[in-house]
Amino acid sequence: MFTISQLGDLFRLSRSTLLYYDALGLLSPSLRSEAGYRLYSKEDGDRLKQICMFRDLGVPLKAIRAFLGRRNDKLTPILLKRLLAINSEIDQLREQQRSILGMVETEGLLKGAKPFLPKHRELGKEAGIAENNFLSVHRIFQRAAPAEHKRFLKHLGFTNDEIRQFVKKSS
Repeated sequence: MFTISQLGDLFRLSRSTLLYYDALGLLSPSLRSEAGYRLYSKEDGDRLKQICMFRDLGVPLKAIRAFLGRRNDKLTPILLKRLLAINSEIDQLREQQRSILGMVETEGLLKGAKPFLPKHRELGKEAGIAENNFLSVHRIFQRAAPAEHKRFLKHLGFTNDEIRQFVKKSS
């Protein structure tokens, strides 16, 4: 049997978290000591392990409680639901990213770096970066994310013709 502190230490959870889980009906102690202290069994620890696994995956506590209440359910539905939620969150973050980039672009904060490129190249050479390494970075960027690379070059102030030439050169 584990006390609430022992179980919390074992799973790196605070006492208040375990009390909260008890209040939600997620994890209740199997027994109470004569003094009224909560005592948790190995099975309670196994249940907490499942709760922690689901929480690490971002599954809401309400969904965890419902899942654990139906012992014969398979994992697939709860995991697929979480996967769909993650995909939605990613879409929302990408939209936020596009909006922020648009705002920054509108403000012109990313434009105007082109005149400073020779100075950056000079500083890079002084730091020991060879000319072909600059191109290597752009080649890798171009292969990995062509649209983002083009957008980056546009932000630096390159024209579409210059970008086409640069991409052709770095291919």
